[in-house]
Amino acid sequence: MSKGVISVRTTNSVAEVIKILRDNHISGAPVLDEENELKGIISEYDILKLIEYKPFLAPFLELLEEHPDDILNAVRLASKKSVEEVMSKPPITVNPDTSVSEAALLMWDKKVNRLPVVDKNGNLVGIIARADLLKAFYE
Repeated sequence: MSKGVISVRTTNSVAEVIKILRDNHISGAPVLDEENELKGIISEYDILKLIEYKPFLAPFLELLEEHPDDILNAVRLASKKSVEEVMSKPPITVNPDTSVSEAALLMWDKKVNRLPVVDKNGNLVGIIARADLLKAFYE
């Protein structure tokens, strides 16, 4: 489990979250409300789903060359949304006593890449990401 979790607020914009994720070299973060209650998770995947420009079957550079304005407009519209509109909810969580194998199975079963760790009062105390699982097996 990683402590000192970087989180975002339900009131943040997607543009703000993109900057937070990029600046901290992470691909997702827990979402907290004004009372610091865990409400969801936002990830790069959640943000990418916002871009409603669908012909991503073509090579990306070709799309940029042929449809740059369409892609730019889709990104602009997506970045104005609030985290609360975009986040995955409810969050799938574990407690500090959850074993590594239980966490790994839960991540596999629920198809998630990170699990917030909450104490008995529901307070966020850490997060388990895929990289944490790899460290646990190879350290």
